[in-house]
Amino acid sequence: MTDWKKELSGIVRSKSPMSRAQQENEVFEHFLDTIAMPALKTIADELDKNHGREVLVRRAPASATLQVRFEDQDEITFQVMKHFVQSGILPRAEVRLNRGQKLIKYAGAFKENPQSYPISDILQEDVIQCFLKYYRLAMDKNLRSAGE
Repeated sequence: MTDWKKELSGIVRSKSPMSRAQQENEVFEHFLDTIAMPALKTIADELDKNHGREVLVRRAPASATLQVRFEDQDEITFQVMKHFVQSGILPRAEVRLNRGQKLIKYAGAFKENPQSYPISDILQEDVIQCFLKYYRLAMDKNLRSAGE
């Protein structure tokens, strides 16, 4: 094989550079695996071991979810999802709370001014604090009785 054929073969076999979208998705997947999932598992362990909750943590291709149940009732479903912003992809919390027969949905950011920080600034503690904010709402007896 002549030299140009080797070069052509090398070009074809080499990995093509990732597009910006592929890079952003890879960064988001890494965030789910290294920040979101460990944070959700930490919360789940605490709720299960010390508070008698049934918990389920799931990882899907583009999200991580924590579902909390108590006495056969869903208390909260807390999901870390992709959110597209001008600068790329940031995670966003999508939350479902049950209020008697009503299902209330919320969307929340892990930091103030979600357009102005990189995904690398979000820590496990930010995910935990965001969960606590919405779990506090789920457990608020006044809101519960108002919705029932």
